[in-house]
Amino acid sequence: MSYTWHDIKLATLQKMFSSNGTGPIQVDSSTKEYIESMPQAANEGLQYLSTAGKFIIKKRQIVVRPVENLLSKGFDNYFIPQGDKAFTAEGAKSYYFCVMGTHVTCTIESGGTTTTITTPDEEYIESPGEFATFKGVIPTPGDSATITFSSPYPYEVRNVCFYPYEYYTTNDVPDYEEYLHYYLPDYMTSFYQLAENDIYYQGKDGSSYITADEYYQEGDKTLVIPRDQEGIYTVYYKAYPEQITQETEDDYVLELDPEVAAILPLYMASQLYKDDDLSVSTIYRNEMQVAFDALSQKAKVPRKEEFVSETGWC
Repeated sequence: MSYTWHDIKLATLQKMFSSNGTGPIQVDSSTKEYIESMPQAANEGLQYLSTAGKFIIKKRQIVVRPVENLLSKGFDNYFIPQGDKAFTAEGAKSYYFCVMGTHVTCTIESGGTTTTITTPDEEYIESPGEFATFKGVIPTPGDSATITFSSPYPYEVRNVCFYPYEYYTTNDVPDYEEYLHYYLPDYMTSFYQLAENDIYYQGKDGSSYITADEYYQEGDKTLVIPRDQEGIYTVYYKAYPEQITQETEDDYVLELDPEVAAILPLYMASQLYKDDDLSVSTIYRNEMQVAFDALSQKAKVPRKEEFVSETGWC
């Protein structure tokens, strides 16, 4: 069973004795003010219901496919007291590197064209105390490409990489890091939090599909996956609800479980009816809280897992 925005509005008006609960919603002097205030009340209720125990669960796949670095198969860090440091590779079409230091210039030469990597309003890279990351597509790829760093002061470069592929945009160029960081709100616009232990891994050959354990979590929004763990990760996450507005159509289906959507009118009525009858408003809020607390009790959910004995007993 699903609930539409019309269903929610009608049930809310019924709680406030402004509708008999059937037929189309009548917009008149007795209901107009309530109806215009409903989106705000609904959004408050949706945020509370979907982030305090009874979550909206969605999923997204993240594919880890390491791309060859034409310069190296490792992750190298170079400290340069001063002067130049150059790297050259054949067939390069895009790049990635990290640099730390003050007044560090970086130029890329390929196909007869020289590109200087700069910060938005300076002709040098200035990042004292931390590494700054740069990546992009080489404008005119040639037979070979050379990237040269230079500074009169000490600086460091790490994970310098040339890729053999041309990407559509700069953001498409993959990071060359031993551990890949995915800031999940960039991949999932409604992202709220990672679901507990709900990441599944399918190996490169497709023969395995198990609960993933080769990953890390930084804070509650960044997923870290080792670069060498190639495969497909299915990530289940808690999502924010879609916002209700004055333009929301009556046939819009709310992204809530039916048992959660059924108690949303209680919250809305408790907020909209405060000025009319505070005692009734309080009763509705208490009823909503009791129902929500009951729904928030965690249930045991079966899951598929596999294990391998390292001692050979099975």
